[in-house]
Amino acid sequence: MDAIWNFLKLDLLVACPESFTAWVLAFSFLEKKPDKLNRRIALLTLSTSLTTDLLYYILPLQWHLANSFFWNAAMLAIIFREQTLRRKIGLLCVMYILVIVTDITASLIYIYGLGQPSTEIGQPSSIFVFMLVLYPLLALGWLASWYIRSRQPNRIRRLSKLILDGTRSDLTPILLIIVLHFCLVCTVETFYLLHHTRGIGPLIQILLGASILLSLLMLALMLRLLARTREESARMTQDIYVEEINRMFTSIRGQRHDFLNHLQVMHTMLQMGKTAELRAYMADLVKESHAVSDIVRHHSPALAAFVQAKTAVAVSRGISFTCELSDDWSQLSTIRMIDIIKIIGNLVNNAFDEAEHQSPDNRYVHAVMRCLPGYVELSVSNSGSPLKEGDKEMIFLPGYTTKDSAHSGLGLSIVQDRVKHYRGTISVQTADDNATVFTVRLPHRKPTSSGHAG
Repeated sequence: MDAIWNFLKLDLLVACPESFTAWVLAFSFLEKKPDKLNRRIALLTLSTSLTTDLLYYILPLQWHLANSFFWNAAMLAIIFREQTLRRKIGLLCVMYILVIVTDITASLIYIYGLGQPSTEIGQPSSIFVFMLVLYPLLALGWLASWYIRSRQPNRIRRLSKLILDGTRSDLTPILLIIVLHFCLVCTVETFYLLHHTRGIGPLIQILLGASILLSLLMLALMLRLLARTREESARMTQDIYVEEINRMFTSIRGQRHDFLNHLQVMHTMLQMGKTAELRAYMADLVKESHAVSDIVRHHSPALAAFVQAKTAVAVSRGISFTCELSDDWSQLSTIRMIDIIKIIGNLVNNAFDEAEHQSPDNRYVHAVMRCLPGYVELSVSNSGSPLKEGDKEMIFLPGYTTKDSAHSGLGLSIVQDRVKHYRGTISVQTADDNATVFTVRLPHRKPTSSGHAG
């Protein structure tokens, strides 16, 4: 009877409050709070604590962590079925990190702060003393949960978005390896902290060896991820160039077709003797041809082709596209043209996507490309809904997008990568007319060696 009572005290007064707090803090990282969250977390906590702690006295010491992980994963999958697999993995990893950090911190305070023997941890005689150490830590967890849920700090929101909702599936194995490595190291630390190393020397050696192997595997996966990111960036840049060239040729074919139509109209007007109408018509054509000629005669063929192609795209999508282009670009700029096109191209593409959702009479995009003595300035403004303050930081996160799921969410992260490469600056502002304005400034100096041309 005493054993059952001691078990219930340990489970209800220590294990359950700690697990419940860890789950609440883990779920606070979600942007949208699940329905009946506290009730479901209570059910999750009770079910996992009972099954885990009942087997605590049956299973060998080395199987406790695996047993706990199995039951928490199983019950999480059952109780929170609506959550995606990636979210479940992320929540489970965050919860275990929080529990392990709490356990080790409480044990260190109990042993070295209060001077209690380590062998008394988890024993019925010391449970209330341990609670004096544990509960303030749990209160800090609740305070952190309230702060994250109510204030939603941008940095924490960006990190949680990447871990729990990111589109990069190749991050999942790295995340799992990091958490597993953390658990193994903390398990070894716990054995030494509680003086439970007698007779399990081979197990500790196995855990340390597994930690080393996981470190090497994690390094290999991170290098592979870096290589994939560079390849993807290069492929996207190549796709942009091919797309711009195809659009330029389409524009040229369209202009040739329009030219034949204009000749037919002018010939008909001349035959009908409508000289005044003919003069007005030809004046409009000359004005339009001068605007195109100014672009074609620009010192940078790449920028000329870019503007011409984007103009054709804007016409096809019903968007008013205007552009200011510096004339002396080739004489002053030390920035690689491939990076200029990459930056301005992604900004203009995003602006087109946003402007297209507006009413036909309110679709406009304005681009500015200036080459000044000290720096290159690239600016793109567009009509549309103003960005929220939180989104202004998160939009540069790889995989994050405010558009539909068809978009990769990599465009602005590539822009930010190139801006950092040249040690430049990028800002996002909302104009008085609710237009969104992206402004990039790149100083005229050599890029850092760590960057890649992509």
